[in-house]
Amino acid sequence: MKKLKMMSVFLTVIVLGLVITACGKETSKPKDNGQPLTGAYETRGTTNDGTKQPSYWYFKKDGTFLYCTPQVNSTNPKSDTEYWYGDAKRGTWELRGNDEYELKMHDLYDDDYYHLDAEIDGSGDLSVSDSAKKPKYEYGTDVGCYKRKEMTYSQFMDLFNQAKASDQRGIQATGYTKADNGDSNSSSESSSSATFSSSADPDEIGRAVYKLVFPSEEVNSVEQDGDSYYVSNEYHSADSTIRFQINGDKVTYWTQAAGDTTADGHNEEHTVSISSLLGG
Repeated sequence: MKKLKMMSVFLTVIVLGLVITACGKETSKPKDNGQPLTGAYETRGTTNDGTKQPSYWYFKKDGTFLYCTPQVNSTNPKSDTEYWYGDAKRGTWELRGNDEYELKMHDLYDDDYYHLDAEIDGSGDLSVSDSAKKPKYEYGTDVGCYKRKEMTYSQFMDLFNQAKASDQRGIQATGYTKADNGDSNSSSESSSSATFSSSADPDEIGRAVYKLVFPSEEVNSVEQDGDSYYVSNEYHSADSTIRFQINGDKVTYWTQAAGDTTADGHNEEHTVSISSLLGG
């Protein structure tokens, strides 16, 4: 009897040990998928002379984002600066889990790039910082939080286009000549076509092209594939997607010819100058 009792106690200890071990594993939960980054965020930054200059992010479900800091006039009467140039960037985001993200961001017109960590906290604010301790291009090790902003994509693009134009002027004013697309923005290029070519934003061009083909449709995304771009509405079907290419100061795009009923029948070629397309 005594041996059986001891055996029973021994088995009980083993079972309890297994239960405790299993509970311990449960406390270390695997990371959930997290939520996709979507919509707009805003922060109120301050320039060197104390002028308030907001910055904005706009994230898309397709894993891309745009970033901009619109130009502002200096509010400091003692400042030597009349205004502060804008800034425009684009990039991609990737979910790591538990609402943590990896961001890769590139300046629109120069070679600066950033590898960033981002996180959404319990209040829904977005915090962003450099991934590396000593990055080649420093975004900021402690930039605070970006607040969720109620803003449509169209409203954001108005700010982005303003910031983009200011960013280009700022680069030209400081003599920087190498754009991230490899084109030259030298002062000798004074024609309007050269200006549009060097500062052409595929997103803006794609939307303008789509407006020509489908005036009543809303653009959902502009994606790059090799030397071509594809712009589509929310359905992303073959007959609602337009392929286009940017060649210098001109844009070539393809549509479905009249009477062609094939799904991929975008075989009618069109060419238009960027200046006329964008109203330049």
